[in-house]
Amino acid sequence: MAQTVRKYCLIVVALFSVVFQSNAQKMTIMLADKSFKDFAFVEAIELYEFAYKKDTTDNYVVRQLAEANRNIGNTEQVEYWLKKLIDRRVEQPEDLFNYSQALKSNGKYLKAEQWLKEYAGLRPEDGRVNIQVSLLEYISFLMRDSSKYEIRNLKVNTPGSDMGPFIDNGQLVFSSTSMHGNSGPRYQWNNLPYLDMYAGKILADGEIGKPEPFAPKLKTSFHDGPVSIDFRNKRMFFTRNNYLKGKTFKSKDGTVNLKIFLAGFEENDWKLTGSFVYNSDQYSVGHPSVDKTGTVLYFASDRPGGYGKSDLYFSVFTNGHWSDPVNLGPKVNTEGNEFFPFISNDGVLYFASDGHGGLGALDIFFSVPDRGVFNSVENMGYPVNSSMDDFALALDSTGMNGYFTSNRPGGKGDDDLYYLKVKYVPVIVRGVVKDRDTKTVLPDARIAVVDSKGDTISRSITRLDGQFEFEVNKGQEYTIDVRKEFYFGNEKKVATASLRPNDEVFAEIFLEQDLERADNYPEPINIEEEDGEALQVIELEYINYDLDKWEIRPDAAEILNRLITVMNEYPGLEIRLESHTDARGSDEYNMLLSKKRARSAFDYLVSKGIDPNRMRYEGYGETRLLNRCGNGVECSEQEHEVNRRTIVKVVRKGEYQNKRGQRNIFYF
Repeated sequence: MAQTVRKYCLIVVALFSVVFQSNAQKMTIMLADKSFKDFAFVEAIELYEFAYKKDTTDNYVVRQLAEANRNIGNTEQVEYWLKKLIDRRVEQPEDLFNYSQALKSNGKYLKAEQWLKEYAGLRPEDGRVNIQVSLLEYISFLMRDSSKYEIRNLKVNTPGSDMGPFIDNGQLVFSSTSMHGNSGPRYQWNNLPYLDMYAGKILADGEIGKPEPFAPKLKTSFHDGPVSIDFRNKRMFFTRNNYLKGKTFKSKDGTVNLKIFLAGFEENDWKLTGSFVYNSDQYSVGHPSVDKTGTVLYFASDRPGGYGKSDLYFSVFTNGHWSDPVNLGPKVNTEGNEFFPFISNDGVLYFASDGHGGLGALDIFFSVPDRGVFNSVENMGYPVNSSMDDFALALDSTGMNGYFTSNRPGGKGDDDLYYLKVKYVPVIVRGVVKDRDTKTVLPDARIAVVDSKGDTISRSITRLDGQFEFEVNKGQEYTIDVRKEFYFGNEKKVATASLRPNDEVFAEIFLEQDLERADNYPEPINIEEEDGEALQVIELEYINYDLDKWEIRPDAAEILNRLITVMNEYPGLEIRLESHTDARGSDEYNMLLSKKRARSAFDYLVSKGIDPNRMRYEGYGETRLLNRCGNGVECSEQEHEVNRRTIVKVVRKGEYQNKRGQRNIFYF
């Protein structure tokens, strides 16, 4: 009996222990979920890990561990936890997408492509995979031309987070968690101090001088920055947590969202003047960027009605009011996140996205407006973008220098500031060359493009329509130097600093005829056509060969020597050699004989130093008879002799223009 009672007590104790442990596990997960909801992801991870050790089979805990690590950018842990779900065959479609993104951020592009295709098969409608399905090829494309950019990690970076640059009249304004040993309260999201705003002078090499607190009267105990300044109206837009007059405001679910606030420059300092009218306690509005006119404000928001988690919007300031926000549309916004817009002086939109195809989680993209609409998006490529987060780009007024933020390996802290020098932005120089008097186009004019250092970077000749086209690097003033025989040279300067990528600048250049040289130029006998192009025939000679032979006879050599003299005097002239036979003999034999005769004249001229590129020769056999004496037709020897001919033409390409007399001294 006693033994039975003892067994019963042990069973009761065991059951009580199981119930206690079960309740403790539930409590741990509840606490972890609360931390997760409050964006205290570091704390949530510690609690979820504790719960996982108690029960390794709980797939909810595994997924939450992956998601919490994804929010703080710990991609190796994201890969680790999501692989567990996949191995257990309990993954959801979004898990596959996040797994592929983690693999990509960890540099495992081949595996990332495989799992992205797996996800695409389940969710083919997701716009985030349209580009990325051929991921390896796309990655190679983004890595193809790293010489376009020069980047450098700044010495000013701290072990914390330094991010959100803006260029303000020779100084860099940015936000930092750890500048000057910030020891204030910590942000639960990543366990770093809150962001404060700083500014430092931009030095000649792009480095930043000693940073000092920026706009100290705007400082709060929460996140402050990034900023964007409207220089024309002396007002500043900046992001900070939903905090005003010493109070924080939360959404219905308890979230402290971001808002855009305004400040005015008064008495040599920035002072708070209000907030953006479209802020809300229920969603975030942040990352402002105002255009150079001060009338268009771009920003990011997760407000309802967007295409994804966070979209980009703009609002226009007219008649003292900001217009209703306009979504930038599905070409820019995706099902993922679009953050940190920056509108450059030339109207190009730069932004960060994890929804467009890229090298890592957040990549930096740009969009050149087409008649005011952002219809296309292009990845800036490596090394601006990396396998990690790259965001918050800001450029100077030239668009050729700037700064951005990245948490890539090799930095000094959580997020670092990087200096960026754009070494090549393609722009197009197009133009046309015309005669100053007749206004007719001038083909075959020699064009040279000379950069600001005086170096000739490209050469070409004008086409039949007198036009030319070059791709050059934005940011310089180029000289277009034009030369053409029998014309005075001319040049024209074109500026490219205000152009956007792939924009065009057009130059119309007029040449004045050199009358003294033109008067000595031989007039053509007639105008022919060759491959659709006008051909001036200057000299026309016939040379003869012995019957059934192709060697150059002395009388033929005399004619060719005389033409060589003309060609040497006028380097722009060329020779055309055309050989014909009569119809006697087979068609094949006559064609071969005519080609041999034309070739023998060609070889003779080459032996006398004439450039072979200035000559063309062709044998026509009996295909171009001048009379009725074709195959089977009886003709006299004299009639056959008419068809047996070799013609040497000295020619010049292009339409002939009549010579003009001397101009009046008052010619304008």
